[in-house]
Amino acid sequence: MDDHGFRAARRIIEILRAAGHQAWIIGGAVRDLLIGTMPPDWDVATSAHPADVQALFHRTIPVGVQFGVVRVRLMGAEVEVATFRADLGYSDGRRPDAVRFTDLREDVLRRDFTINGLALDPGNGEVVDLVEGIADLRAGRIRAIGNADARFAEDLLRPLRAVRLAARTGFSIESGTWEAVRRAAGSVAVVSVERIAEELKKTLLSSRPGLGWSLLADSGILEAVLPEVAGGPSVAQVSSALDASVGSDAETMWANVLWPIGPAGSAGTLRRLKYSNHFIRDTSETIRLGQAASRFPIEDRAAAKKLLREARAAAGLAVLAVWRQVEGLDDRPVREAREFLLGLGPEDLWPLRLLTGDDVLAAGIPRGKGVSEALCALEDAQLRGEVTTTEAAKAFVCRWSAKMPESG
Repeated sequence: MDDHGFRAARRIIEILRAAGHQAWIIGGAVRDLLIGTMPPDWDVATSAHPADVQALFHRTIPVGVQFGVVRVRLMGAEVEVATFRADLGYSDGRRPDAVRFTDLREDVLRRDFTINGLALDPGNGEVVDLVEGIADLRAGRIRAIGNADARFAEDLLRPLRAVRLAARTGFSIESGTWEAVRRAAGSVAVVSVERIAEELKKTLLSSRPGLGWSLLADSGILEAVLPEVAGGPSVAQVSSALDASVGSDAETMWANVLWPIGPAGSAGTLRRLKYSNHFIRDTSETIRLGQAASRFPIEDRAAAKKLLREARAAAGLAVLAVWRQVEGLDDRPVREAREFLLGLGPEDLWPLRLLTGDDVLAAGIPRGKGVSEALCALEDAQLRGEVTTTEAAKAFVCRWSAKMPESG
């Protein structure tokens, strides 16, 4: 397999086994390989203790030694290497109170879903299946390992992870596991907002975000983690908007979800979820620009050009188009905006500045905000095609100066 992460994981396993330890690729990477998709990352489970791993590899990061987890950097990749463990209690519903190092069987039995409990020997392709995960893969089924309620009580994010996994794979959630998801839905809000936000983003960026949204709503998780939108448009409308936007960036997908509550509401929700300022700005700008574009055709060509030259304007138009469709409205504003852009080049949207601030001062405009106002008015005139030369620009500013009220 021509993947540097896989090659690194295989080499790590070779080194661990040569030193007398057991080692396997485990978890989601095995699941992905078996369903024919390339894993985004690779995890190794081993009988070696963290100190053994650190002694065998030169470049390691002790990210969770107390839980047996060390990251190994090798061959241009970073692989998480974890000691086989059994978890001893979950007081906070987030992480184990303590762990006991053990064997592969106990390590698998503590994991969340059967399709994530498979172990692979990268040398000969042997898959160790202790939980009937292969049968669930073939059936397209997501099923908790052992008692679903117990698995979810151990990590309160797992119900949301089940939804995200369904959105990614298109698998159904087994009935007993689904009922446990519904029982645990309200508890998901106890988890840190950063972890919730990451799972929500992965769900929105999955290949079936509409399915994910429907499951979030039907399970009760949506009301627990996103109360701002739980009572908004129908689940079917949001699901349709998301499915129509598959392949878009995370900001656009979030803009589809938060479109009904506007840019200010969007910013507040994402701030609560502790997204970065840059992400919050881009998402709320996508909504603002989309809503502004709904007024097309815009009579003032300067205003129209200024709107459509914004960095997130294309994303805003895309979200506007999707939402007008799901609401049963015509696409006239979107068509008008896109037709307006046809034939316009960068020089039409960002005309060359014809005058400087000193030129404006020389025209008799006093220092202060009047200078920037005059330059903005001049740019608008250029955008409308009313001013195209330096001489015309100077004449425009002189007229502008004559209209200014006298100070004092």
